Amino acid sequence: MIRVRSAVGARHTCVAGFAVISMVVAGALLLVGCDLLSGRSTGTASVQPTRTIDVPKSTVPTLAGAIEPPAIGALLGVYRPPAPFDMTALDSYAGVSSKSPAILMWYQSWAELGPHEFDPAACFSVFQRGAIPMISWEPWDPGNNANLVKDPVNQPAFRLSTILDGTWDEYIRTFARRVKSVRGPVMIRLMHEMNGNWYPWAGTVNGNTPAQFVAAWRHVHDVFDEEGASNVTWVWSVNHESVPDTPKNAFAAYYPGDAYVDWVAMSGFNWGTSRPRTSWHAFEFWYRKPLAYLGGLHKPIVIAELGCVEDGGDKAAWITDAYARIRTSHPEVKAVIYFDSREEGLNGLQDWRIMSSDASAQAFRAAVSFPYYLSGPAPTLSRWTSGLSATDLNYMRSLPPVY
Repeated sequence: MIRVRSAVGARHTCVAGFAVISMVVAGALLLVGCDLLSGRSTGTASVQPTRTIDVPKSTVPTLAGAIEPPAIGALLGVYRPPAPFDMTALDSYAGVSSKSPAILMWYQSWAELGPHEFDPAACFSVFQRGAIPMISWEPWDPGNNANLVKDPVNQPAFRLSTILDGTWDEYIRTFARRVKSVRGPVMIRLMHEMNGNWYPWAGTVNGNTPAQFVAAWRHVHDVFDEEGASNVTWVWSVNHESVPDTPKNAFAAYYPGDAYVDWVAMSGFNWGTSRPRTSWHAFEFWYRKPLAYLGGLHKPIVIAELGCVEDGGDKAAWITDAYARIRTSHPEVKAVIYFDSREEGLNGLQDWRIMSSDASAQAFRAAVSFPYYLSGPAPTLSRWTSGLSATDLNYMRSLPPVY
């Protein structure tokens, strides 16, 4: 889904005394306090040149591996802008649910306007709050508001061929090095919804083909491998339906192969009557077909964008049903990320927020209260943080902020 760029001009906000680092004691997870990063930048996220991070020469923490899915249950996640570039947005989530999110998702484009560089200090702030970062990494220029871009697919500078011919290699390589520098687990959701027709990396627009998408994905993955960024979990994410719905634009045409994908994902929204030619539909209407396909890939599944509006139906009942269906009928889903944002643009106004009404907020709290839904920190993050020494923590705190 096209959405507002969440962090142009965003600022980091430190919350005194908040940061925690997880340690395992006698088989139980124990959160212990640790000092917040100091010297956080308060500059705006304007156009910035690529900068080199000076990694300390001393011992660095062990690299985390790919995120392991829970054996039973699903990790809770949220997209809550402008986090992580203003962490008060995540800190205030406590008013939404007593369960802290295990995954924080956000979007970063490749265009220089806005937060296009990987920010190790921001990711460390996410770790400190017990969450795993998931970056939806987008090769395009969304301007100041992606919802107001009138011709989003006509961006020749971001054709898939420019990824394949090496135009973006320096940027990709720098991003990979920075991801590696943070050492902890990072999920990258690269070029999502490629089977739609609204992004310039999609396979049927901007001079692209599905085969080029596969090759471009593998190229980016290979650059990360060359840089040793093995702390990345690669998330391959389709739109709930292909647009256009043709054989050459089918889900399978875009799959890069098992060796290049760790998790698979999908996005789907109940738009209700919030825009012309849309109507109210239940959870299974949007999710049944794509989940059946993704399940056949035998990879952990994350619903990367889940949302519902108030227009045209009972949002509280929809949320109750959606989380109940996942819990009782879709054990293949190992993580669910709610799209907790209000969007306004060429498609009108959509208030996806959990707290768009008291009824919606109450329904969400009740829906995720079941033990099946797992709060942070996830086991992979817990194991990694439990092994951090005092020297490792000093290294993590020394990571320079970018935004």
